[in-house]
Amino acid sequence: MIKINRKHIVLFLLFIVSLVAISSCVKPECKTSSDCPSRICSLSKCENSKCIYGLQLNCCGNRINENIENGKPGNKCTCPQDYGKCEGKGKVKARSKIQDAAYLHYYCSEDEECVLGVEKSEITPQNVLDIINAKFFKATSIVTYNKPFDIYDDDFKIKITLDDISKELVLPIELKNVRLLYSSGYVKSELLVAEKDLDVSIEEIGGQVTISAPLNLDYKPKEIEETGSIRYSIDYTYTKRIPSGRDSDGTTLYKDELVRERFNSPSKQVFFVKT
Repeated sequence: MIKINRKHIVLFLLFIVSLVAISSCVKPECKTSSDCPSRICSLSKCENSKCIYGLQLNCCGNRINENIENGKPGNKCTCPQDYGKCEGKGKVKARSKIQDAAYLHYYCSEDEECVLGVEKSEITPQNVLDIINAKFFKATSIVTYNKPFDIYDDDFKIKITLDDISKELVLPIELKNVRLLYSSGYVKSELLVAEKDLDVSIEEIGGQVTISAPLNLDYKPKEIEETGSIRYSIDYTYTKRIPSGRDSDGTTLYKDELVRERFNSPSKQVFFVKT
């Protein structure tokens, strides 16, 4: 049996006094809610001199995917802390393998949306010269298009300049129709991917016309990126003077004949992307 003597009682009392003294020295965390340190996506309040924290909703950083994040629609661009970063390459299938796309990647648009596309700084304009050597005139054609070419937003621009005509040709030369034809390893035969009726003419030597031709026949590449070749054809008409006899004084007589022809351009490499 343990004997309790005076010495033990004194030590016990000293211990109690020490506890009271220590507890009295601890300062309260807060007096009002404004005293509580702020935490990301937390609502603070002071209760019994202690700071109590609760979860704040619709707040970017609370690790919850919400429709509204800090007053904006929630997505990877407005709140990467909760949704994850808007980054990474698109994926394409090459035979039996899945690999990164060459151009398409995820990035934040001006509207703060995470989109799969190509940024303007990555686009290179292509300018290809074609020579048109018709029987009664000569012209040059410059076709301009983007690499890569967005099938939903881009178009082909064809600028034609009349360089010279023969004495048999009567101006103007009237352009009637333009077509774009595409072929690739994914299609068995050449496809008509665009067609547009025209109502423009070239009135003089040195005159120019520019044709804009988007892909308007709803062609959809099998993959989000696709390489192939494209060519264009332009239907046009002009009037040709042909001898029809001689006048009584020996002057040659002429009659006008309408000529319909088509120019088929050489093929050009094109890199389609489907954003």
